[in-house]
Amino acid sequence: MHNTLSIPIIETPYAGKLTKAFLSGESIGGLNPGKSTEGSLAQKASKKKYTSAQRKILVRVLKKQYQQDTIELEEDSAVLNSINSLLSEDTFTFTTGQQIHIFLGPLFFIYKIQSLLARVKYFNSSNSGYKAVPVFWMATEDHDLEEINYVKLYNEIYQWDMEPGNAVGKLKCSGLEELLEKIWDRADKTEENDRLFSIFRKHYTANHTLAAATRSVLHELFGKDGLIILDPDHPELKSMFTSILEKEIEHRVLYNSVSETNEILKREGFEPRVGAMEGNFFLLKDNLRQKLRPDDDGNFKDESGIKYTKETFMTNPEWASPNVLLRPVYQECILPNLMYLGGSAEIEYWLPLQKAFKEFGLEFPDLTLRDSVMVINNKTFEAIERSGIEWHKLFENEKQIAEMFASKHQHGSNSVSGAFLTIESHLQELKTDFEKRPDTPGVIYKELNQIRKDLSRLKSLMEEEDLRSKKENQELNKLLKIKQKYFDSKQEREQFVVSKSSMTGHVFHKKEMGAELILIVG
Repeated sequence: MHNTLSIPIIETPYAGKLTKAFLSGESIGGLNPGKSTEGSLAQKASKKKYTSAQRKILVRVLKKQYQQDTIELEEDSAVLNSINSLLSEDTFTFTTGQQIHIFLGPLFFIYKIQSLLARVKYFNSSNSGYKAVPVFWMATEDHDLEEINYVKLYNEIYQWDMEPGNAVGKLKCSGLEELLEKIWDRADKTEENDRLFSIFRKHYTANHTLAAATRSVLHELFGKDGLIILDPDHPELKSMFTSILEKEIEHRVLYNSVSETNEILKREGFEPRVGAMEGNFFLLKDNLRQKLRPDDDGNFKDESGIKYTKETFMTNPEWASPNVLLRPVYQECILPNLMYLGGSAEIEYWLPLQKAFKEFGLEFPDLTLRDSVMVINNKTFEAIERSGIEWHKLFENEKQIAEMFASKHQHGSNSVSGAFLTIESHLQELKTDFEKRPDTPGVIYKELNQIRKDLSRLKSLMEEEDLRSKKENQELNKLLKIKQKYFDSKQEREQFVVSKSSMTGHVFHKKEMGAELILIVG
């Protein structure tokens, strides 16, 4: 039996500085588009420009892709209902996406989808007059093979040996069958594992591409929820994008707007997540995805020096593969999308794109941070409870935790920090007193400043010693080890689906659009 607890994710390190500012409603130099609510999404739906012709192309392509991957959609299936409903002008998409890791990769891959499904269900229960369907955007055009070609199980890395260079979605799954059996030899033989590995064996076969295998696996896991799985690498979809691509080639909209926005972010004290680039798409051709170098004449050269003109990509739009900045623009061009749900890093590279969206004449979607999950066993949670410290306080630093522990178990702690605050307060009073005297020698201020520096060094040394002394308490020491194991790292990134197959079920039930960190105890 599992017990779940949660806190707003803004109170954790799972959200970066810029994301926290966004979620808190800060203006961020005028860049904040506002948080998602049922009302904001319905309002966006009422203004969304997405034609009947675009809907027909999207539905046709989706059906082709499922058929091509030999996934038979029954007439009453939830996925076919989702796809067909896109023909209605009152139906829109909520989207999330991810690189297509082998065997689904780290746990957050699953949590993204679960977060999305929960929000779709919540929105559809709001009676807004509009319907949302969930879309998973497979990042099939990515060519960073080293980021997706391995999984971890019990601290052992299992890596897929495959030649890099091509878009990963096009790679055949040759070798993954053998790798899966090596992982199975090490995996726990639970009922959940047996089911998941059976699904993997069925689809990660040498005759399937990685894109087809990923779609088939996700369909088996989430098809009942109506999850649409989209491969954006399709000629008909790219053809919907040519006018935007032409404008980017001619005017370098992204480079100019993102450069300007990043400067605003820096002035506001934020570090931009992605730097502006003059060339924002790759060449995807002949089983290779290559960088393109733009020149002053509006042409491009690939890594071999071959030149490509704007007309080349207008005639062959499928050869243009968007990079990290152009991909969101492409997505919003081909989908009737209202919301993009992503991790903190994604939110931070979407936010600077708002000006570019306006120049392209596209609606900027509502940005929503996904939920996160931590899983700990009952014994560990009981140890936290015995400490008297709330579980989420373990995100604080060791010194703060030691102070909290001491105050709970020693009827107040002899705080080194508190003692030094008193001394520093007296020094400030002295300085203020001397500043009122007209002829105070400068040497007095010099000595006061030196005392402050010496006190600061002494304070650091004494705090270190105080913490070392507190750590000798076995219960506190145990608590700090729990902090180190669970709270100083992000479990959802370090543990993989192959090690926690039980987490492929639903863990999110939304009562509002806000993101949470969910602690699962059991």
